[in-house]
Amino acid sequence: MNDINQLGPIQADERMHVLDIIRGFALLGILLMNIEFFQRPLQGIMVGFDSTQTGLDFAVAWFSFAFIQGKFYTMFSLLFGLGFVIFLDRAIRRGVGGRALFARRLLVLLVIGSAHCFLIWGGDILHTYAMVGFLLLFFVKTPASRLWKWGLAFWMVPILLMWLGTLGVIGAQMAPDGGAELLAGFADNRAVLLADVARGDVIYATGGYWEVVQWRIHEWKSLYMGGGVLFFVPMILGLFLIGASLGRAGVFADLAGNARLFKRMMLFGYGIGLPLAVVWGLYGMDVDMTFPTPRNTSLVMVGNIASLALCLAYVGTLATLVRLGRAWTVHLAPLGRMALTNYLTHSVVFTLLFYGYGLGLYGDIGRAGATALALVLFGGQMWFSAWWLARYRMGPMEWLWRTLTYGKLQKFKLG
Repeated sequence: MNDINQLGPIQADERMHVLDIIRGFALLGILLMNIEFFQRPLQGIMVGFDSTQTGLDFAVAWFSFAFIQGKFYTMFSLLFGLGFVIFLDRAIRRGVGGRALFARRLLVLLVIGSAHCFLIWGGDILHTYAMVGFLLLFFVKTPASRLWKWGLAFWMVPILLMWLGTLGVIGAQMAPDGGAELLAGFADNRAVLLADVARGDVIYATGGYWEVVQWRIHEWKSLYMGGGVLFFVPMILGLFLIGASLGRAGVFADLAGNARLFKRMMLFGYGIGLPLAVVWGLYGMDVDMTFPTPRNTSLVMVGNIASLALCLAYVGTLATLVRLGRAWTVHLAPLGRMALTNYLTHSVVFTLLFYGYGLGLYGDIGRAGATALALVLFGGQMWFSAWWLARYRMGPMEWLWRTLTYGKLQKFKLG
């Protein structure tokens, strides 16, 4: 077998620019979702929508809750799985052992993501992607026709677990004296969670840097070690595999040839996703993720289906716009090519703006104002990414990731 170092980074003429455009659009959605949790503890996601907001802040937050939250992390996950297939299949075509190189790539991403999670912002998704990404190596030779089926099966696991928990709660409540004890246990867990959220608000608003780092570690343990891994891993792996099926089928390599598929993605996605997103937005605001009742579980299922359906609709729409030659879409491509750098920049900018060890504006700027700031930053990144890539081959963090992956310095400047 040939040495893995013979496989270099993808060249400019090998890129599918539609994927850079979709990735750039996904970056916008991720920022608009994450902006909430730069001024809210991550554990707050377990207790649902922040209904204390009013006026324009409430309207902006509700729109994000219904049509953005969950949809773009789904899109990013699909793109990660798709990228895995492109990376591995390209290695196979060149007769190079890509498994070891992909594993090294994941290890580097795990280091970057972990540093981001604990040292900059706790909402990092990269370290989770890296850990779940190793499971993709079991599907290296799986055809597209089976990848999406495996993907849907894994994607449904968290919902099935929630329904099993719900049925367990119902059964326990029917037992003599079982209901009161069970409800008391859930009430105690919720009280601990609410106390954590309140404590997190104080630490992020006024705490020093190392105090915040320690709290991030606590939040991570709470979200992942408290059973969260049973829900995060199967769903993310499922989305990876659905994206991998699109990549292995060559869907984005031939936009014209797959025009009907993109149309079906839009019809299915908007036809199912929009109504379910509205239902989730109207009735899911008070869903308590800590208590598996039939209502809570049904609404979480509705929200998950809406997220996947609307994600597919958004992807189909962008692919169609690119196929039709809509000029404005090309401005998203530089953002997508520098997605890692731009994503990390979001965290650096907003934690320094809001946290106590920075400017200390935590809680002072409402959701509408924070969203406006996010859009300003995104617009600046759109300009800067184009400027940068006119002079350099890739973003600085992309350069670091590739250099560590391939074990040798990568070319940086153009020319």
